[in-house]
Amino acid sequence: MRSRADHRILTGHLGYGAGRGGAVVVAVPDGVAPARVEVVTAAEAAEAIETGTTAETIATAAGRDLAIGPVQTVPGWTVGPFVRCELPPDLPAGRYAVRALAPDGTTAVSQPFAVEPDGVQRQTMSDVLAYFKAMRSSGEIDRKDRTAAFFGDDSGRTVDARGGWLDASGDTSKFLSHLTYTRTMSPQQTPLCAWAMLAARDALAEQHPALTRSLSTRLRDEALWGADFLVRFQDPAGYFYVGIFDALTKQLDERVINAPLPDCVRTDRYQAAYRHGGGLAIAALARASRADDDGDFPRAEYLRAARAGFAHLEKHNTDYLWDGAETVLDDYCALLAAVELVAAEDHTDSADAVVAADRRAANLIARYRRPADGGPGWFAADAEERPFFHAAEPGLPILALLRFAEVLPFARHAEAARELAVEALCDVVRRTDAVPNPFGYPRQRVQPLDGPAKDAFFFPHSNETGYWWQGENAGIASLSAAAAAVLRQAGDLLTDDRRARLAAFADDQLAWILGRNPFDACLLAGRGRGNVDYHSDFPNLPGGIVNGITSGYTDENDIAFLPADAPEGDGWRWAEQWIPHTGWFLLAVASAS
Repeated sequence: MRSRADHRILTGHLGYGAGRGGAVVVAVPDGVAPARVEVVTAAEAAEAIETGTTAETIATAAGRDLAIGPVQTVPGWTVGPFVRCELPPDLPAGRYAVRALAPDGTTAVSQPFAVEPDGVQRQTMSDVLAYFKAMRSSGEIDRKDRTAAFFGDDSGRTVDARGGWLDASGDTSKFLSHLTYTRTMSPQQTPLCAWAMLAARDALAEQHPALTRSLSTRLRDEALWGADFLVRFQDPAGYFYVGIFDALTKQLDERVINAPLPDCVRTDRYQAAYRHGGGLAIAALARASRADDDGDFPRAEYLRAARAGFAHLEKHNTDYLWDGAETVLDDYCALLAAVELVAAEDHTDSADAVVAADRRAANLIARYRRPADGGPGWFAADAEERPFFHAAEPGLPILALLRFAEVLPFARHAEAARELAVEALCDVVRRTDAVPNPFGYPRQRVQPLDGPAKDAFFFPHSNETGYWWQGENAGIASLSAAAAAVLRQAGDLLTDDRRARLAAFADDQLAWILGRNPFDACLLAGRGRGNVDYHSDFPNLPGGIVNGITSGYTDENDIAFLPADAPEGDGWRWAEQWIPHTGWFLLAVASAS
């Protein structure tokens, strides 16, 4: 058998779930589609390689031909072209490989992969939880944070801010959010991870009950570690602090409570608005109050802190915004905060949260824009009508709407919220499918700082942060989680074909993170192939997920992963681990069918 190394067969490195199907992608640099693509057992593939037997002459019991999709070149990408082939959903549990026979008789064989029930969940969730435990703030950092001072404050006032998770491979800060000086770019960080762990615990019990014994307690206990930190990180007035940041000096004396600007400039604007992590802190604490055990604080204390935070931000949210104007981020973060409070309390005790939730849902519904040409819609982000796009959480508005409809099904806007969640997710998929896209990587409606709105695969380099863009594994995992939630909570609003398409879309995002991408790199450290390290002084940890793949460094229509034309100091954009990636991945993989 003559092998063809340039026709790479890209698979999910950690295999596929039994009864779910999935896809493989064949790279065809010459643009010629394979004459035949088949799935065979791993043993048969190894025998063919060893004996040189051609694909045509092997009779296999398990082998079956796969439908070969069109040869596709993704617009602007200098990698490819590619051919996508769907695996059969009824493939029995076992180990397999895929073979592609080219018209000239040469054959390419994939790396072997497994098909097994809950296989991806079994291989990843324990690792990710171990990563979070390794990222816990401890030792000398935690001893310093027990008496955390405030930037620009010489009064001697301190806060016990121990606990929580360090933010990233090269940044030992702890953030509710950063980029808080922007209107629409703030990511949810520490509180998102705590909330996502609790949501993942519920999803796991529903979708993968066989794993609850091994993972449910660990998910709860790690989430409560985050909740305990959030209680400590709340001011007596009721607001939460934005973060502890040492300006990347790694000096303990520089660890102070502050909010950063670009170039490590620190400010004393450390009061977190809804979109600065305050909303997700309330949501995480309210959800933690419904857990089946206490952390360092009793569950009643979690609920008290959530109530106090909500009451304060309902009065003072705009006071903490740099421009005083709420955006779509405030709406979806406040919506989730209010809904989780309602879920944690008797409705008679949370009448103000019920009213706030319905108001915020109405705001999100009113923000949705549908173009006159019938193309995919988007959320208007702000008063200037910029489209909402996000590198870390584009799926969060959809999840907030669905959670609202789930907790308050008889609210005035509940059904409209559920319908909009479906429409918004389907519009993401329509936009994703509007160009040749064999990997199913999502596209957003974006607007660079210096240009008009457009549809694009990746976050624009020119944006209001002034410097921040990176791989978007958190963002695509959030969309996977949103797709799974739509299927679970609003599948009755979908046709059979649309349900199948959303299931494939959800799977495509996890497959991309786990190696089925143009670089054949598993972006989860310690698993699969092609793991990358960040920095010899700040190495990545097993179970963590790196920032990931971006647009090209100099050509934003292209695609890049640690490109040669990037300055040496920019490696963080691709190779650094960051906790929102792992938080969103936990929820997405637990929610997967």
